[in-house]
Amino acid sequence: MEKNYPQKVSIQEILKTAFSYWNRTLFYQLSFSLLYFSLFFLGYFFLFKYFGLWDEMSQHSELLKTDFEAFNKKMAEVSKLPQTQSFLLGIFFLFAFLNPLNVGFYKIYRKTDLKEKIIMNDLFAGYIGFAFFKFFGFYLFWMIIFSYANSLPLLGVVWIILTLFSVPLMFFMNVNTIEGIKLTVKGLKQDFTTVFICVVIAVLFSLSGLLLFGFGFLLTFPFWHAMIYTLYQQFFKEND
Repeated sequence: MEKNYPQKVSIQEILKTAFSYWNRTLFYQLSFSLLYFSLFFLGYFFLFKYFGLWDEMSQHSELLKTDFEAFNKKMAEVSKLPQTQSFLLGIFFLFAFLNPLNVGFYKIYRKTDLKEKIIMNDLFAGYIGFAFFKFFGFYLFWMIIFSYANSLPLLGVVWIILTLFSVPLMFFMNVNTIEGIKLTVKGLKQDFTTVFICVVIAVLFSLSGLLLFGFGFLLTFPFWHAMIYTLYQQFFKEND
Protein backbone atom coordinates (compact mmCIF):
# COMPACT_ATOMS: atom_id res chain seq x y z
CA MET A 1 0.00 0.00 0.00
CA GLU A 2 1.07 3.52 -0.70
CA LYS A 3 1.06 5.96 2.20
CA ASN A 4 0.55 9.67 1.63
CA TYR A 5 -1.03 12.61 3.38
CA PRO A 6 -4.25 14.37 2.43
CA GLN A 7 -4.91 18.08 2.64
CA LYS A 8 -4.86 19.55 6.14
CA VAL A 9 -8.06 20.52 7.90
CA SER A 10 -8.61 22.80 10.87
CA ILE A 11 -8.51 21.68 14.49
CA GLN A 12 -12.16 22.67 14.77
CA GLU A 13 -13.09 20.32 11.92
CA ILE A 14 -11.06 17.48 13.43
CA LEU A 15 -12.79 17.93 16.80
CA LYS A 16 -16.20 18.06 15.13
CA THR A 17 -15.51 14.83 13.25
CA ALA A 18 -14.17 13.02 16.32
CA PHE A 19 -17.20 14.00 18.39
CA SER A 20 -19.43 12.82 15.55
CA TYR A 21 -17.83 9.33 15.58
CA TRP A 22 -18.11 9.20 19.34
CA ASN A 23 -21.71 10.42 19.45
CA ARG A 24 -22.91 7.98 16.77
CA THR A 25 -21.45 4.96 18.54
CA LEU A 26 -22.30 5.65 22.19
CA PHE A 27 -23.83 2.21 22.70
CA TYR A 28 -20.56 0.54 21.69
CA GLN A 29 -18.53 3.01 23.74
CA LEU A 30 -20.50 2.04 26.84
CA SER A 31 -20.34 -1.67 26.01
CA PHE A 32 -16.58 -1.42 25.60
CA SER A 33 -16.07 0.37 28.91
CA LEU A 34 -18.26 -2.02 30.89
CA LEU A 35 -16.59 -5.07 29.37
CA TYR A 36 -13.05 -3.69 29.57
CA PHE A 37 -13.14 -2.52 33.18
CA SER A 38 -15.13 -5.55 34.40
CA LEU A 39 -12.59 -7.95 32.92
CA PHE A 40 -9.67 -5.84 34.11
CA PHE A 41 -10.78 -5.75 37.76
CA LEU A 42 -11.69 -9.44 37.72
CA GLY A 43 -8.27 -10.26 36.29
CA TYR A 44 -6.52 -7.87 38.68
CA PHE A 45 -8.06 -9.38 41.83
CA PHE A 46 -7.56 -12.92 40.55
CA LEU A 47 -3.84 -12.27 40.01
CA PHE A 48 -3.62 -10.44 43.34
CA LYS A 49 -4.95 -13.49 45.18
CA TYR A 50 -3.20 -16.03 42.95
CA PHE A 51 0.25 -14.65 43.79
CA GLY A 52 -0.54 -14.45 47.50
CA LEU A 53 -0.48 -10.67 47.78
CA TRP A 54 -3.96 -10.61 49.30
CA ASP A 55 -2.72 -12.66 52.24
CA GLU A 56 0.35 -10.45 52.60
CA MET A 57 -1.84 -7.32 52.69
CA SER A 58 -4.28 -8.89 55.16
CA GLN A 59 -1.48 -9.53 57.68
CA HIS A 60 -0.85 -5.80 57.96
CA SER A 61 -4.39 -4.45 57.50
CA GLU A 62 -4.68 -3.36 61.15
CA LEU A 63 -1.67 -1.07 60.72
CA LEU A 64 -3.68 0.88 58.14
CA LYS A 65 -5.95 2.03 60.97
CA THR A 66 -3.36 2.46 63.73
CA ASP A 67 0.01 3.32 62.15
CA PHE A 68 -0.08 4.42 58.54
CA GLU A 69 3.67 5.02 58.38
CA ALA A 70 4.37 1.47 59.55
CA PHE A 71 1.84 0.18 57.03
CA ASN A 72 3.69 1.98 54.22
CA LYS A 73 6.97 0.40 55.31
CA LYS A 74 5.41 -3.05 55.24
CA MET A 75 3.99 -2.37 51.76
CA ALA A 76 7.46 -1.32 50.62
CA GLU A 77 8.72 -4.71 51.81
CA VAL A 78 5.87 -6.51 50.04
CA SER A 79 6.68 -4.67 46.80
CA LYS A 80 10.14 -6.29 46.81
CA LEU A 81 8.83 -9.85 47.10
CA PRO A 82 9.33 -12.17 44.07
CA GLN A 83 5.59 -12.78 43.84
CA THR A 84 5.00 -9.03 43.48
CA GLN A 85 7.20 -8.98 40.38
CA SER A 86 5.27 -11.98 39.04
CA PHE A 87 2.03 -10.11 39.75
CA LEU A 88 3.23 -7.07 37.78
CA LEU A 89 4.22 -9.29 34.87
CA GLY A 90 0.76 -10.84 35.04
CA ILE A 91 -0.76 -7.34 34.82
CA PHE A 92 1.26 -6.71 31.64
CA PHE A 93 -0.20 -9.86 30.11
CA LEU A 94 -3.68 -8.87 31.31
CA PHE A 95 -3.40 -5.49 29.56
CA ALA A 96 -2.06 -7.18 26.43
CA PHE A 97 -5.02 -9.55 26.45
CA LEU A 98 -7.67 -6.84 26.97
CA ASN A 99 -6.36 -4.07 24.74
CA PRO A 100 -7.17 -5.72 21.39
CA LEU A 101 -10.70 -4.56 22.28
CA ASN A 102 -9.49 -1.11 21.21
CA VAL A 103 -9.04 -2.39 17.66
CA GLY A 104 -12.77 -2.95 17.33
CA PHE A 105 -13.43 0.78 17.48
CA TYR A 106 -11.49 1.36 14.28
CA LYS A 107 -13.58 -1.22 12.45
CA ILE A 108 -16.75 0.38 13.85
CA TYR A 109 -15.68 3.87 12.78
CA ARG A 110 -14.77 2.63 9.31
CA LYS A 111 -18.15 0.92 8.95
CA THR A 112 -19.73 4.21 10.05
CA ASP A 113 -17.91 5.95 7.18
CA LEU A 114 -19.09 3.29 4.74
CA LYS A 115 -22.64 3.45 6.15
CA GLU A 116 -22.53 -0.29 6.82
CA LYS A 117 -24.47 -1.98 9.59
CA ILE A 118 -22.51 -2.22 12.83
CA ILE A 119 -22.85 -5.34 14.96
CA MET A 120 -21.54 -6.14 18.43
CA ASN A 121 -19.07 -8.64 16.99
CA ASP A 122 -17.22 -5.73 15.32
CA LEU A 123 -15.96 -4.74 18.76
CA PHE A 124 -13.95 -7.98 18.85
CA ALA A 125 -12.15 -7.42 15.53
CA GLY A 126 -8.80 -7.51 17.34
CA TYR A 127 -9.42 -11.09 18.51
CA ILE A 128 -10.21 -12.69 15.17
CA GLY A 129 -7.62 -15.12 13.78
CA PHE A 130 -4.01 -14.00 13.59
CA ALA A 131 -5.04 -10.43 14.49
CA PHE A 132 -5.18 -11.41 18.15
CA PHE A 133 -1.54 -12.55 18.26
CA LYS A 134 -0.49 -9.49 16.28
CA PHE A 135 -2.13 -7.00 18.63
CA PHE A 136 -1.46 -9.03 21.78
CA GLY A 137 2.25 -8.91 20.91
CA PHE A 138 2.09 -5.20 20.14
CA TYR A 139 0.36 -4.27 23.40
CA LEU A 140 2.68 -6.47 25.47
CA PHE A 141 5.67 -4.79 23.83
CA TRP A 142 4.00 -1.38 24.31
CA MET A 143 3.38 -1.95 28.02
CA ILE A 144 6.92 -3.15 28.73
CA ILE A 145 8.48 -0.11 27.03
CA PHE A 146 5.97 2.23 28.66
CA SER A 147 6.74 0.87 32.13
CA TYR A 148 10.41 1.72 31.69
CA ALA A 149 9.81 5.01 29.89
CA ASN A 150 7.31 6.18 32.49
CA SER A 151 10.00 6.01 35.18
CA LEU A 152 11.49 9.18 33.68
CA PRO A 153 9.61 12.51 33.49
CA LEU A 154 7.59 12.91 30.25
CA LEU A 155 9.28 9.95 28.54
CA GLY A 156 6.10 7.92 28.90
CA VAL A 157 4.19 10.69 27.11
CA VAL A 158 6.76 10.63 24.31
CA TRP A 159 6.22 6.88 23.89
CA ILE A 160 2.44 7.39 23.66
CA ILE A 161 2.91 10.03 20.96
CA LEU A 162 5.38 7.89 19.00
CA THR A 163 2.89 5.01 18.87
CA LEU A 164 -0.24 7.13 18.47
CA PHE A 165 -1.25 5.73 15.06
CA SER A 166 0.35 2.30 15.35
CA VAL A 167 -2.87 0.36 15.95
CA PRO A 168 -4.95 1.80 13.06
CA LEU A 169 -1.91 1.51 10.78
CA MET A 170 -1.45 -2.13 11.75
CA PHE A 171 -5.17 -2.80 11.31
CA PHE A 172 -5.87 -0.96 8.05
CA MET A 173 -2.49 -1.12 6.31
CA ASN A 174 -1.30 -4.43 7.77
CA VAL A 175 2.12 -3.06 8.75
CA ASN A 176 4.22 -4.46 11.59
CA THR A 177 4.99 -2.74 14.89
CA ILE A 178 8.24 -1.09 13.80
CA GLU A 179 6.84 0.16 10.51
CA GLY A 180 3.80 1.47 12.35
CA ILE A 181 6.04 3.57 14.61
CA LYS A 182 8.04 4.84 11.63
CA LEU A 183 4.88 5.85 9.78
CA THR A 184 3.53 7.50 12.92
CA VAL A 185 6.66 9.65 13.15
CA LYS A 186 6.28 10.62 9.49
CA GLY A 187 2.68 11.57 10.12
CA LEU A 188 3.57 13.62 13.19
CA LYS A 189 6.08 15.62 11.16
CA GLN A 190 3.30 16.85 8.90
CA ASP A 191 1.62 18.90 11.64
CA PHE A 192 2.74 18.02 15.14
CA THR A 193 1.09 21.08 16.70
CA THR A 194 -2.37 20.06 15.47
CA VAL A 195 -1.88 16.49 16.67
CA PHE A 196 -0.65 17.59 20.09
CA ILE A 197 -3.54 20.03 20.65
CA CYS A 198 -6.12 17.45 19.56
CA VAL A 199 -4.57 14.75 21.76
CA VAL A 200 -4.61 17.04 24.82
CA ILE A 201 -8.28 17.86 24.19
CA ALA A 202 -9.06 14.15 23.73
CA VAL A 203 -7.37 13.25 27.04
CA LEU A 204 -9.18 16.02 28.92
CA PHE A 205 -12.56 15.04 27.49
CA SER A 206 -11.93 11.33 28.11
CA LEU A 207 -11.19 12.08 31.77
CA SER A 208 -14.03 14.61 32.13
CA GLY A 209 -16.53 11.83 32.77
CA LEU A 210 -14.97 11.37 36.21
CA LEU A 211 -16.60 14.67 37.19
CA LEU A 212 -20.07 13.26 36.38
CA PHE A 213 -20.31 11.11 39.53
CA GLY A 214 -17.61 8.87 38.05
CA PHE A 215 -20.10 6.96 35.89
CA GLY A 216 -19.72 9.40 33.01
CA PHE A 217 -16.20 8.07 32.56
CA LEU A 218 -17.66 4.90 31.04
CA LEU A 219 -18.92 7.03 28.14
CA THR A 220 -16.14 9.58 27.78
CA PHE A 221 -13.17 7.22 28.22
CA PRO A 222 -13.36 5.74 24.67
CA PHE A 223 -13.41 9.19 23.03
CA TRP A 224 -9.63 8.84 22.78
CA HIS A 225 -10.08 6.27 20.03
CA ALA A 226 -12.45 8.48 18.04
CA MET A 227 -9.80 11.21 18.05
CA ILE A 228 -7.01 8.85 16.99
CA TYR A 229 -9.13 7.53 14.11
CA THR A 230 -10.00 11.07 13.00
CA LEU A 231 -6.34 12.10 13.04
CA TYR A 232 -5.38 8.88 11.26
CA GLN A 233 -7.87 9.72 8.51
CA GLN A 234 -6.29 13.15 8.24
CA PHE A 235 -2.65 12.07 8.07
CA PHE A 236 -2.85 8.77 6.20
CA LYS A 237 -4.53 7.74 2.99
CA GLU A 238 -4.86 4.11 2.03
CA ASN A 239 -4.27 3.42 -1.66
CA ASP A 240 -4.17 -0.07 -3.15
